[in-house]
Amino acid sequence: MVKLPTDYDVIVVGAGPAGSAAAYSLAKTGHQVLILERGKEPGSKNVYGGRIYPYSLSELIPEFLDDVPIQRHVSKESIMFMTEKASFQTTFSSDSSINHGFTAFRSEFDKWFANKAVEMGAELFTEVKVDNVVTDDKNCIIGIKSGDDEITSKLVIAADGATSIIAKKAGLRKQFHSEYFSVGIKEVIELSDSIINDRFSISDNNGAALVCVGSPTNYLRGGAFIYTNKSSLSLGLVVKGVDLVDKKIQVSSLMNNFKNHPDIHNLIKDGKILEYSAHLVPEAGFNMMPKLFNDGILVCGDAAGMLLNNGYTFRGVDLAISSGIAAAETFISSNHANDFSHSSLSTYEKLLYQHNVLTDIKKFKKGPKYMENPRLYSDYPKLICDIFENLYNVDGNSQSLVRNIVRRSIKNNNVSTINLILDSIKGANSL
Repeated sequence: MVKLPTDYDVIVVGAGPAGSAAAYSLAKTGHQVLILERGKEPGSKNVYGGRIYPYSLSELIPEFLDDVPIQRHVSKESIMFMTEKASFQTTFSSDSSINHGFTAFRSEFDKWFANKAVEMGAELFTEVKVDNVVTDDKNCIIGIKSGDDEITSKLVIAADGATSIIAKKAGLRKQFHSEYFSVGIKEVIELSDSIINDRFSISDNNGAALVCVGSPTNYLRGGAFIYTNKSSLSLGLVVKGVDLVDKKIQVSSLMNNFKNHPDIHNLIKDGKILEYSAHLVPEAGFNMMPKLFNDGILVCGDAAGMLLNNGYTFRGVDLAISSGIAAAETFISSNHANDFSHSSLSTYEKLLYQHNVLTDIKKFKKGPKYMENPRLYSDYPKLICDIFENLYNVDGNSQSLVRNIVRRSIKNNNVSTINLILDSIKGANSL
């Protein structure tokens, strides 16, 4: 094992977007920063859907488009409600797509971002497992422990992912509830750029994002997605773990069913699987966030539960970067005062609101609870598909009025009108 150095201004645990954002900001302003990454290289341990919203990155590195390893700019957004044999899809497209995000591979993006921090002067060590925090006689955190090495610093930033060891060791993380997590799996499927452009009706460097609800998850709580890359597709599923256990369903079987659905099969046929990955996805939002700071420590990114799923956008990387920027700004403020106490570091929370991290997470805090409603994934995709099946069915009999088709579909699918109304109201109030 490499003998690690000691005595830094800041130790950042984790070289994901949050950690690299904090390290970049601090190193750029002349501070001594150490990044410790447990993976073989940044991005090797990170799994996500495939999409990044760029506003926070552009705040930190205005010229990032010059060399960032992106795949495509998302210009087309689609939501598909699916049964086994039918689907209904809504699509929005726009030429002004910069704020709709871009697709990227974390293995490339995280490596690029961490190297940007190193270029600014940060030190990066990979394949380092951080075991614990180091405290002084006042129980203030003054560094970390890795094996036999103790590394000291003025501040520790925990950016070590959704199951953060550092947040747990520091006594900041709440006890996780099984409902907080979903199981996510993803495949990267190779196809030529011309085939992708043709099948998704896109061109040049434009990309498409497709979210699917209903039969892909066997009507369990969750959804499926497809994102277009330059010469591949990122295709995956996210399903509540407790639902998989209760129904004794293997997520791999759901993936196979999803890929064999006629609408999806036509998009991916003749493709070659390049990559397979699986991970836990924290989805409880505001309700699962740990305490964000204490004497000598800040928590950011996935380690702080900073993810936002409101059904039509899935955000994590952008919030992680913003939280890393806020963590760096907090250190600079506390360093001026030479005070890294709980009280001084409370500035972090204020800055998270200023950067709209906690603003958005708190604004949509009812969203995760609403998204747990099983009817959203079972009753309503079936209802929507049935309505449109009958709307477009011309069989020689007298055609029904739209209102009668809707009423009949509601009755035939055993959907409670009261539940439908109440769910609509709750959705409007939470999303």
